[in-house]
Amino acid sequence: MGVPKKSDVNGLSEVGFLLYSWGHVLRRISMRAIEGYRNLFSLDDSLRVDFFRRRGIEQTERGQYLQGASMLERVVEEIPYDLEALFHLGFCYFKTGREEAGTALLERAAELDATDPRICAVLGMCYIHSEQYPKAIDTLERAVVGHPDNFNLHYRLGIAYDKTGQFDKAVETFHVAARIRPKEPRVYQSIGFILEQLGQRDEAVKFFKRAMELTDGRRVE
Repeated sequence: MGVPKKSDVNGLSEVGFLLYSWGHVLRRISMRAIEGYRNLFSLDDSLRVDFFRRRGIEQTERGQYLQGASMLERVVEEIPYDLEALFHLGFCYFKTGREEAGTALLERAAELDATDPRICAVLGMCYIHSEQYPKAIDTLERAVVGHPDNFNLHYRLGIAYDKTGQFDKAVETFHVAARIRPKEPRVYQSIGFILEQLGQRDEAVKFFKRAMELTDGRRVE
């Protein structure tokens, strides 16, 4: 009593066999898919590098600098002079506190294109941050020649001039930046600080007021 009949045993065995067979088939399909994916990357290195480059740039642009760096490092390992990978990886390093390594990568990128405004703007920022002001000035001056309407280049060049005591050049350059982006309060603040240092307090107040108006969205009397 309670012992399965022969037909019941056969039925259970057939179900178990079918389940086992389907599981085996699914495992084989999965393994083939994975192997095919691996083979695709091993046969086409450029596809693999392109994947890491694209993902790394996307993550960098979203502000996910650590994740972006991990992707872009693989690209630079494969192609040491990939311009886009060097630029974005250098930026990731700078944003995550690896400033020296980031500067070195951006310098390599600048060797490939010495007038790219993105590279020069970020490299100039790195030099300013590390107080290498003459290098910042050289990099940014070279770039503004070909990109006279680029705000970041002019603004950072103005900072470099200010840091080296070239106040007249700094004010002139900040005015250019203000013409490019007239509603940027930090430009007026920068001019105000220089004028205050030069003893031109009445003029400085005008620029501080303008900066406050742009920041608060209301007129300052």
